[in-house]
Amino acid sequence: MITREDGDARPALSRRALLRGATVGAGALAAAALVGCTDAGAESGLIARLSYNTASGGGVNLKMMPDPMTGRPTVPMLEVFSFDRNYAFCRVETNPQAFKMKTFALGEVTIQPNEFFMSMHVTQIDKWEISTKDGKPTVTMRGGLDCATEVGKAASRLGSREVAEHATFLVEAVDGGIGGGKAGDRFAFTAFFNEKEAPVNYKIFGKEFTFTGEMVAGEITILDPKA
Repeated sequence: MITREDGDARPALSRRALLRGATVGAGALAAAALVGCTDAGAESGLIARLSYNTASGGGVNLKMMPDPMTGRPTVPMLEVFSFDRNYAFCRVETNPQAFKMKTFALGEVTIQPNEFFMSMHVTQIDKWEISTKDGKPTVTMRGGLDCATEVGKAASRLGSREVAEHATFLVEAVDGGIGGGKAGDRFAFTAFFNEKEAPVNYKIFGKEFTFTGEMVAGEITILDPKA
């Protein structure tokens, strides 16, 4: 036992111990203040602030397209995606191999190598919701986007990389845990095309088309503040 000079036999506290105690005490007070916030307005405001910054992710989805000769889904196509509270995009830069594609208005066509391009960029977010589904944090986003698609077909070309068309969208992102797709992360980007506003994309994809696949790279991180 360390005895102080005044003869008190109680243990003397070092400066480090005092600082540590002060820090722990401050943390406990802060935690108690949060727990004690039973006011509905304050609680909803806290959840809203947490929801704003607790979900983001990006990576690559792999989709297997039909082979032109056999029709079997053996041709890989990579879709790059990213999202957060303010933005989302999904993009297919090109197709290294030829594949067969069933379009909405043009029938079944064969796309030759490096003849397919698609880029969707969110321009407006009308809905942002974080929830827990089947035990996994999930983000749902809705709003508007610009979609530019270019498809080479025989000697003709449909669409443009530079000219985008307006559409609405639904994004669903799932956080399966640390480890990306292997842990259960998933990302699906569904676009809804109107024939008048998006005639090119409507001819190719129809009224509704979902861009998704097996997540082979990246990470999605979602914290549900209500859980």
